[in-house]
Amino acid sequence: MRVVIEWCGISVEINHVSDWPGHGFQHIELRAAERLPVTETGYRSHYIHNDEIALFESDEAFVIEWLDEYAKDPKWLRHVEASKQLNLFPD
Repeated sequence: MRVVIEWCGISVEINHVSDWPGHGFQHIELRAAERLPVTETGYRSHYIHNDEIALFESDEAFVIEWLDEYAKDPKWLRHVEASKQLNLFPD
């Protein structure tokens, strides 16, 4: 399943493969044109156990909570602040 969401003004493509490959895990793949809290490149491949993803009402809800949680990291907060102004020395 493929879906695109907007998270904090960033377009994020979510590709989801259920029951990867028959071992009780699901595969979530994120693609964005810019850095995200869970990846500096805009791409992330992530496996999650079926029981864990079942706690969320949708793939989108899981990804939003995942991004929101990692967005609390001081490194991400510095990145967001630095991106608001010209920075000759990005981290």
